[in-house]
Amino acid sequence: MKRLALVAIVLATLLAMPVGGAAAVGSDHAGAVDAPTLQVDGNATATPTANNSSSGPTIASQVRLTPITFEDEFLSVSVREADSAYGTTGPFAVFTASHRVDAARIAQGPATATVLEGGNQIKIAYSDDAAPTDEASLYTLELYFEDGSTKTVDLHATKTDVSVGAAELSQYEDVIDELQVLAEEHGYGTGPDALLEYLTWVNDRADLIDGFLTESALQLFALLVAASSNWLFWLVLLGLIALVATWLSSRYGDMLESLQNDVGRSERKRRELELAYEEQKQTADEHTLDEVSAVGSNAIYWDDAYGTRSPAQLAQMAANGAHVRGESGLQRVHDGVEDLDVDNLEDSWLEPVIRENRIPTAKQALGELKATLEWMETKHNLGHLFRDARDDLEQMIDEIERQNQSYQPGEGVTAADGGDD
Repeated sequence: MKRLALVAIVLATLLAMPVGGAAAVGSDHAGAVDAPTLQVDGNATATPTANNSSSGPTIASQVRLTPITFEDEFLSVSVREADSAYGTTGPFAVFTASHRVDAARIAQGPATATVLEGGNQIKIAYSDDAAPTDEASLYTLELYFEDGSTKTVDLHATKTDVSVGAAELSQYEDVIDELQVLAEEHGYGTGPDALLEYLTWVNDRADLIDGFLTESALQLFALLVAASSNWLFWLVLLGLIALVATWLSSRYGDMLESLQNDVGRSERKRRELELAYEEQKQTADEHTLDEVSAVGSNAIYWDDAYGTRSPAQLAQMAANGAHVRGESGLQRVHDGVEDLDVDNLEDSWLEPVIRENRIPTAKQALGELKATLEWMETKHNLGHLFRDARDDLEQMIDEIERQNQSYQPGEGVTAADGGDD
């Protein structure tokens, strides 16, 4: 019995030792690891749970962060590395997460991270001194998820001291600058108190002038009403009007009469010019084209090609072009001299008169057109209608002569013969 009792005691001791050791080890680890308490939704706290899963992707590796953009110019977020590094401008920034975030924190003091309601948005708030002027400060955002995984994001913060009020006042900078300039011109300073004093002075003057004018207008109106009820007032007024009219008539009567007569004279002159112009056009149509000495017997070719029997008709076609009447009204055939080009006169509207057995050269045809226009200018004083077309023809003729001089027959033959000798 004693042996059995001893064996039982030994077995109980051996069985109890592993359990106690494991418990001791577990107790040591429990005391060594403290889970952080993080801010959620501004008030609540959460303690991330340990990641018990040893296989498969974690939420931290799958989450995607998207910055929310605002219309305010002083708030912006730039992506330096997607889901890992961002540059923020302004006193705060907001991100949207593709997976729910349990908790978030920033260890650096001048910045805080808050998980908004729902868990899919994180707001980063900076204090005014979170970033130096014109420089960036680095902050590390830590995100915790329900599976125990964590993710860190680098935030490069700039211009954290910009406030909403300052940004809204920026649109009034021009007004303030103008107000400061006006205040200085009137002997006031440019500080806030000085500007208020200047505005008070301006308002006082405006009230004074407005009150004076209003009172004076009322007094004048009352005086007119009282005077209009007296017949003597109307008698004096009519007498003054008569005196002024007499003085104006004696001083400026001749000038007014001259101006009145000049208007009639100008109108008569205009009508006379119109009649003379129509008469000149009608007289020009009565002449025949062969009366232009430069055209002569070639008038038959112009008549056959275009039906122009008088100098007026040919000049009109050269200056303004030709038209034909179609189903939809007048249709332009060509624009006269404007459509001519020295390099392809044989393919232009002049082709019917410079073809074989007619006017021998295009230069001669241009010369006859030019002579016809000059005839209309000198004979009928219609230079204002045909002067531009005549100048264009003269330039084309000069250009043809220059080309002929540059390519004379036999040019260069002498040099070649000299080389053979």
